[in-house]
Amino acid sequence: MSTVDSSSTSAADGETSVSFAVVEAVSAAVETPPLELPPLARAIDPDALNALFTDSRPGSQVEFRYAGCVVTVRSDRTVTVSADD
Repeated sequence: MSTVDSSSTSAADGETSVSFAVVEAVSAAVETPPLELPPLARAIDPDALNALFTDSRPGSQVEFRYAGCVVTVRSDRTVTVSADD
């Protein structure tokens, strides 16, 4: 896997799950196809992540490490990926 040189941001729309948006954002950030990334479930429970952002409170967020990156998901379903320093 490549290293992340800068942060990358994407958003999950109403039809895209937050967990899918996370995998897509990390894939783009590390320039690795999604199927070559480790399973997201090794870092966080994808179903719980999706449920958390179905009806989340404004201003809430979760941060976790996945595939050598720090991933932040905010209540507006914005996914930010940055290098895990």
